[in-house]
Amino acid sequence: MESFPEYINILNYLFVAVYIFSVALETTHAEIVAELRDKRRMGLTLLANFVIVPIVGLTLVRALELRPEIRIGIMMLACSPGGLFALQFARVSKGNRVFAVALLIVLTLLAVLITPLLLAWFFPERAAEGRVFGRLVLLLLLVIAVPYPMGRGMQRLIPEVAPKLGRFLGLLSIVIFIIAALASSKYKRPAIETLGVDGIVAIVVLTIVSWVVGWLLGGTEIRNRKVLAISTAMRNFGVCFPLAATYFPGTEVLAPILAFSGISIPMNMVFALVTGRLLRDKEKNAEPMAARS
Repeated sequence: MESFPEYINILNYLFVAVYIFSVALETTHAEIVAELRDKRRMGLTLLANFVIVPIVGLTLVRALELRPEIRIGIMMLACSPGGLFALQFARVSKGNRVFAVALLIVLTLLAVLITPLLLAWFFPERAAEGRVFGRLVLLLLLVIAVPYPMGRGMQRLIPEVAPKLGRFLGLLSIVIFIIAALASSKYKRPAIETLGVDGIVAIVVLTIVSWVVGWLLGGTEIRNRKVLAISTAMRNFGVCFPLAATYFPGTEVLAPILAFSGISIPMNMVFALVTGRLLRDKEKNAEPMAARS
């Protein structure tokens, strides 16, 4: 199974770093902290992503006729939340972008900590979790922990310019996102063909059920429901890919991970466009935080 060339992975991570930097320029530290301190919302987020979706994934791989390596790949996806592109779809859907960033931080951090440990537990004979864990932590620092405080610092230094710069970088992140998606498309088609009908059904059903779960647990505000639905549906390719490449090199385990990106990204783009156009909160105080002046 052919994997992505390194430049595509760099584009994916660059997209997230630029997006995080832009949001840090456009929002305040208090807004991010307020989202993280909402214990009920964060508790429901963890329930959706680390309990319900993995159970749905386990049910699907048992119910469908899938080859063993395809099952492993799908279960890795089901156990790894925090998809990087969920940020861009939160913008498209006109959702709460601050909530989207808070979710990315929490879900990616927990996925980096939990998913390698689960794999080491299930597959001790392939245990290389130390090396992979270190790489994932380094990536987390580079794409989230560095650009966020840099954006905060620039916001304090140049408060008049920061929002305009943030909007420009937000547009730049869209360009990077499009380039990365187009560059990776030729690698996703063979993976989708490898899955077969049952594998494609598993990914489509997992995405749809994740939307429903995220929407139902997203609270009363539509802008938050959109974000949780999309963030729950976008599983973490950035965590799954290096784990699969290390634990199962040259196997079909990579196929559902590559195919998930090729199937779920278009599905979530349509979901974001439709909900962004048709579903919005009516109250003025429910507008996306980043849009407030």
